[in-house]
Amino acid sequence: MDRPKPIPEAEATLLTITIVFRVVGLLWLITLSVLSLTTQPAPAIDGRLVMWSVVAAVIWTVLTMVLWRMFPRGFSSLFWLLPDLAVAAVIALIPQLSGANSFFVGGFPISSAILWATTRGVPGGFFAGLVIAIASVQGYGSDLAARTAEVFAINSLAPVVIGWGFGSIRRNDDSRRRAESALAAERAERIRVAERAEVAAHLHDSVLQTLALIQRRSDDQSEVRRLARSQERELRTWLNSGVDTTGGGLMDLIHRSAAEVERDFGVAIDLSTVGDAGLDRGVEAIAAAAREAMTNAAKFSGVDRVFVLAEARPHELRIVVRDRGAGFDRTSVGDDRRGLGESIEGRMTRHGGSATVRSAPGEGTEVDLRLPREVR
Repeated sequence: MDRPKPIPEAEATLLTITIVFRVVGLLWLITLSVLSLTTQPAPAIDGRLVMWSVVAAVIWTVLTMVLWRMFPRGFSSLFWLLPDLAVAAVIALIPQLSGANSFFVGGFPISSAILWATTRGVPGGFFAGLVIAIASVQGYGSDLAARTAEVFAINSLAPVVIGWGFGSIRRNDDSRRRAESALAAERAERIRVAERAEVAAHLHDSVLQTLALIQRRSDDQSEVRRLARSQERELRTWLNSGVDTTGGGLMDLIHRSAAEVERDFGVAIDLSTVGDAGLDRGVEAIAAAAREAMTNAAKFSGVDRVFVLAEARPHELRIVVRDRGAGFDRTSVGDDRRGLGESIEGRMTRHGGSATVRSAPGEGTEVDLRLPREVR
């Protein structure tokens, strides 16, 4: 079941003000009813009718607060507003029916007119105010004309003024939200324009210039391949990870090492990086071991592409160098092979890390370097 959409903040604030006024009106009603019962004892006043009016006002206020908390949009429905107005009109009649002081009902009836003004605007508030005013003047005697003007002024004009004020607040809130929406749309468009400009600038500075170099050196096939591989690696890095290869961390070392191996051995290095780490001896060691692994793959695998994954995790640095080339039998490699035993495995061991070499003839080679970050 879908949850109801929340009402706008300004609307919720106006409803809160309206409900608070009703609660104040209830307290006003209770206070004045007690004063009426103590100053006008029976048989001059029908105390039971007064008490029942207080009970009805309490029950209806509680129902109003429940609706306010659970279904705030329900206040705008006539299925609630019409019964609410009927309750207010009956309570407005109580002073005449019970013989109590005509002012004992206080501000409770007019809270219904304010609710109409809040949810239905000035016309709704004026209509409800007229109904309550008519109910309030029933039973007056010789002073009917004077009291009528007073009652109609209080019960009709107050909701009109409140409805106009609340309407102004709504209009200002709508204008604010439209302005914020337009500002957000403009900001999003500005970001899109900036991104397009950034892409265009990058393509101009890198890809287009590399293509121009390739055109000028088209007779040198090895140079063309080198330029193409270098541009492919740089563009892939920019698109996939956005790593700034001009920085001074681990990923900078890996990028520079990959570029140098490509340049020296004519092998493409397919590099993917995640995160970064600042330089220290451990970071420099794993970067050097990774460079050696890339060099070995370029020299001995017999393939034209080597895959490298470098990750800087919260508690571990990991670099995997993999090729799909000739492979070798690890047991046949002697201890005097310093490139593998010393520059990779020995270096990682000395710095608290590990190097795992997986290889078999005809199945390629994978070198998995790991260095716990908390050890450094």
